[in-house]
Amino acid sequence: MTVETPTSVAAEDATDRLLARGVLYRALKLGLDRPSKATVGTFFDVEGRAALRQACRSLEEGRPGPLGAAVDRLCALADPGLGEIRLSHERLFGHTLRGRVCPYECEYGHRALLQQAQELADLSGSYAAFGLRASGTRHERADHIACQFEFLEFLVRKECWAQAHGDDEMAEVTRSAARTFLGDHLARFGRAFARSLQEAARDELYGALGGLCEALLRVECERLDLPLGPDVLELRSTEPDGVPMACGSGDDELVQLGGGAARRGPSAATPGDPR
Repeated sequence: MTVETPTSVAAEDATDRLLARGVLYRALKLGLDRPSKATVGTFFDVEGRAALRQACRSLEEGRPGPLGAAVDRLCALADPGLGEIRLSHERLFGHTLRGRVCPYECEYGHRALLQQAQELADLSGSYAAFGLRASGTRHERADHIACQFEFLEFLVRKECWAQAHGDDEMAEVTRSAARTFLGDHLARFGRAFARSLQEAARDELYGALGGLCEALLRVECERLDLPLGPDVLELRSTEPDGVPMACGSGDDELVQLGGGAARRGPSAATPGDPR
């Protein structure tokens, strides 16, 4: 007979909450990326909706909260079909850097092109530190919000792997990296992005995704004692600033590199389905 101690129960609960965050990070990655069958499955299939609700219950410990309200709003929507979702995505995000809603972090704020290029390089460096690089099969920059949520999901899964294998050092390094990344990037511009998406999409899927994005960032920033950015951020000026044109880096789909410590954990190339 196995007797569960308070310590083992607490550890199991902590792992459940960690995995729940991974489910929501992945849901937002899929929802804000280019629409696919996985988008429909995550938000309109019975199993996908059940996974989202269970993740919210775990994080809010069964009490009604902003995450649960945001997921209830998502789950109340009728399935418009993949074709209609794709049309909505094109209408909102367009085929350029700046559609009606901008999903690229480095377009927010007062940045010169040279500074923007450096920040894109820094983002790619954050991914590379965990054995990740941007996939050549996609055509989004490394600062796309879906890419950033995918990175956080990867870190969650890596932390779970480290805990399961008794690698406390790796778990702490990964946990610290997630906190730093969230504070430096998604917490800075994500709220403004989420608000603009809600205003542009209203009662559509993307409006509900904006609500989930804002709720999750608020909950995570409160948990980690991080400042949450403003609800409005101006986009940087597109006027020439007197510096040479510089290229950003990267697509938004992450894959795992071989070699070194990067192998120590789950691959970002085949993340688990939140369902």
